[in-house]
Amino acid sequence: MRITYIRHSAFLAEWEDIVCLFDYVEGELPEIDRDKRLCVFASHHHSDHFNPEIFTRFADHPRHTFILSDDIRTVPAGEKAPVVRTGPDCRRIFPGGKRGAMSVSTIGSTDCGVAFVVNYAGKTVYHAGDLHWWAWPDDTPEEERDMKNRYFAEIAKLNGVRLDAAFLPLDPNYWMGFDAMMRSADIRKAFPMHMWEKYEYIPKFKAMSVTEAYRDRIADITAPNQTFTI
Repeated sequence: MRITYIRHSAFLAEWEDIVCLFDYVEGELPEIDRDKRLCVFASHHHSDHFNPEIFTRFADHPRHTFILSDDIRTVPAGEKAPVVRTGPDCRRIFPGGKRGAMSVSTIGSTDCGVAFVVNYAGKTVYHAGDLHWWAWPDDTPEEERDMKNRYFAEIAKLNGVRLDAAFLPLDPNYWMGFDAMMRSADIRKAFPMHMWEKYEYIPKFKAMSVTEAYRDRIADITAPNQTFTI
């Protein structure tokens, strides 16, 4: 499986006959093989995770499906547009390829929409969307406790699931959610996202003592269009 970082929270995961594109808004894309099934995901409606132009940009791909959080209300042109909407705690099976069907599961978010868990051909990919342990300067103690409790309740749903690639928010100064996920989930390779192109934060985070047990499993993203093989 090949992983390509596009920009911000957008990643492309590519198998031999399926391509999954997550939270694409803008940026250069590698050429997508028209013989492969294309699944375009959007975790929620925020403008840094969903751009309605995806409906026209990928409409001419021979086999494409849009898999969207159900908080996205935008309707694509065409009555037969291949759109599937999903809420949290759902599981759906989609046509796959030579290796069988593809499963897509969701969990809830601490902000909007869902996080995706995609399994195909023995590999599992997780995209957190905006599921994160957010912390804001004006939060009350009650809000802080509620955020922490909701976050841990959601990621606990991933117990026992091996994640070959996990795309996780790592906003500068808000690293607790990334750390908690690495400690509680079985993650082979973690890809920081949602950094607003502040790539220098990755080595700073990896240098922190809290990451000692897992820093070798954090991908060193330094620029758009980097590729990784898993």
